[in-house]
Amino acid sequence: MKDFIGVVGALVMTIEALARQNDPQYKVTPVGFLQMLLENSATAQVANLEQLKSGLDREIKVRYMQRGLESEVQRRDDCETPISPEWKESNIGEPMYAKMGIMISDGDMRKYQEAASKGVGIGSPGATVMAGLYETILVKLSGLIQAVNSDLLSAQTGRWGVNAVTGSNSAQVINFGNTPQMNDGIVKLILDYQANEAVGNPQIVGNGTVTAYDILQGLKKSYDASGFSANPLNVYNDYASASKWGVNNFGVFVPGLIAFVDYNKNVGPWSGVKGNSLFFTLPIPMILAGGKLGKLVLDCQLKYYDCPIFDPDTDVKVGDRGYGITFGKYYGLWNAPDDMFAPGDRLNGFNGSLHYIGAAI
Repeated sequence: MKDFIGVVGALVMTIEALARQNDPQYKVTPVGFLQMLLENSATAQVANLEQLKSGLDREIKVRYMQRGLESEVQRRDDCETPISPEWKESNIGEPMYAKMGIMISDGDMRKYQEAASKGVGIGSPGATVMAGLYETILVKLSGLIQAVNSDLLSAQTGRWGVNAVTGSNSAQVINFGNTPQMNDGIVKLILDYQANEAVGNPQIVGNGTVTAYDILQGLKKSYDASGFSANPLNVYNDYASASKWGVNNFGVFVPGLIAFVDYNKNVGPWSGVKGNSLFFTLPIPMILAGGKLGKLVLDCQLKYYDCPIFDPDTDVKVGDRGYGITFGKYYGLWNAPDDMFAPGDRLNGFNGSLHYIGAAI
């Protein structure tokens, strides 16, 4: 197992070095919704993080606080002021989980063990070998990233918040024109954003018309006849959202009110050698828009298979003796709760996620 540990250490060292180089061939590019969540990480406080890591809880819980109401204000200086709890707790539910695995033959593992024993530095033969292992891992992890994004899109489907303008969480049709007008889509989006008392740049995820509008605005280089220049939106194109939310559907998200919540189990006393397996975590750097670098940390298990592996259905050998690495991730989607604003508050039901359908005029 000491050789295994050396291989893992060398692999992590190689990943960190490659991430500093920012070499695109060693990065996984996430799809739109996950990319938006990683770029706009919210400070959602997981109230039971330690219990989750220790396996004592199966549901993710997040703490939050309602803002005060004018109706709660007292007009007399006495000792009868009602005191209410500051913190409330929302339950995301059981965490989602996704995993994949790869098989490494005995022969290949010997190469990695030799490289690890020599130490790893960028440009050295050892780094080249370990980078090859990392590249192999990324080829498989592309599917895992797609699965995570798909789960998040599905989770968002039933979590659209109430728009203070309409009093409903139903999708609104937004008409995008080449030149902004009073009733144009981009004006409507800005007005809605203001009416819901949101600050910061609206984060948009979706497909179809809204993406085409954003591309069109990016092509503008000067003012048009009406005095308007480019009006770009911060759009994260996500092809998978068409099947999950609908064609031309998109969401407008307020930074800080939606979050990708994840945690790792193979840490602390739950990491290291157990039986004939090694449990560890592996950081996977990812290129994001604008050259920013995000990172997912996966739970991994390295296990030795001392017999050839056969497909139980076809009886065909699918692997020689060797080492299997499985990569897994526990995660959930946190939306600000619907009661983030108390009954009687003009924003009651708003949770920072607004649903629209794009149309062209």
